[in-house]
Amino acid sequence: MTTGKQVVGVHRTASLRTAGGVLVLAVLSGVAGPQAYGAGDGERERRSAEVLRELVPTADGPGCAAAVGRRGAVVWEAGRGKADLATGRAITPKTVFDMASNSKQFTADAVLLPAGRHRLSLDDPLSDYLDDPPAWARDVTVGDLMRHTSGIPDYQDLLEAEGIGLTDPAGQREAIAAIRASRPEDPPGKRFSYSNSNYVLLAHVVEKVTGQPFAAFLQREFFTPLHLRMVMSPAVEVPGKAKSYAEKDGSFTPDSSPWKPYGDGSVQTTPGEMVRWADNYRTGRVGGPELLTGVTRGAVNVGDVLRGRGIEEGRYGAGMLLLPDNSLVHRGDWEQFHSTFKVAPDRNTAVTVVCNADAPDHFSAANRLLDIWSR
Repeated sequence: MTTGKQVVGVHRTASLRTAGGVLVLAVLSGVAGPQAYGAGDGERERRSAEVLRELVPTADGPGCAAAVGRRGAVVWEAGRGKADLATGRAITPKTVFDMASNSKQFTADAVLLPAGRHRLSLDDPLSDYLDDPPAWARDVTVGDLMRHTSGIPDYQDLLEAEGIGLTDPAGQREAIAAIRASRPEDPPGKRFSYSNSNYVLLAHVVEKVTGQPFAAFLQREFFTPLHLRMVMSPAVEVPGKAKSYAEKDGSFTPDSSPWKPYGDGSVQTTPGEMVRWADNYRTGRVGGPELLTGVTRGAVNVGDVLRGRGIEEGRYGAGMLLLPDNSLVHRGDWEQFHSTFKVAPDRNTAVTVVCNADAPDHFSAANRLLDIWSR
């Protein structure tokens, strides 16, 4: 399985503290349907449905769901394929998916929020937030973690090197212990190198600063104020969630892991809720101007990391990749959940596409949908 260091947005761990079944039910029930867009929406809907059919040629196997948002309103959403092969449950706009590394933007924003309140600084050394920190932690800043320039190895590789596989139990404590026992592979601040370790550590920083469990902080500061039906919850059966399937020789088998580190992924929600969230990049309703400027301030060039994957260049900021045309994009891959999240250059339109089995064209499908609805 591809590691997080090789592709921006790859996330192999189920992340984030379990929120509890009652909260999950309350947060994820009753997802809203499409709202009016305006003249010509029938043609846009027809073309969008065609994009989804091409992405998921048959509705009998696992599939994908997609949504388009315009200034916070869901203007189109649909699903195709099966959320659960055993029961035949179909993917619909209400189907919940693990957004994998598309969760990193929430973690980054959870750091920018207290930074805007002067409770921490992106220039703070990591050592300020670790008990008995290793010597190298004095040279890594919070900003290095956010921009993937810390040089810290990916904890997923570190755990597997210790013999802890994806089918073995592992949580935040094990992940941070493995990170502390390692050391940066590159001098901090010198080079972009995508590592899930960075965002696990950022979640730890937020907990240290706020004194709250990370998932609870996100719920209180982001999800509830924006009326988002989302929850951060790892390795649990969320009501209405699609199952993840691995494919081999035309057959599908469930693919899941009990890993529970958090901060690097595991927002559980629908594509429609993701595009509703995207409007915060336009309004700054949560976080204000400090958060909006913080998303792209200090973004670093990712070099040739994305060559051959539909993106020739870009700069990584706060949990998002900033493209030359000023659009924002990220992707996520965990188990066999694969997602693309993209926000238009003018921040008015956003798209999310997520699948529950391998779907190589989900990134290009998101681009096509954004083109359809941005014109």
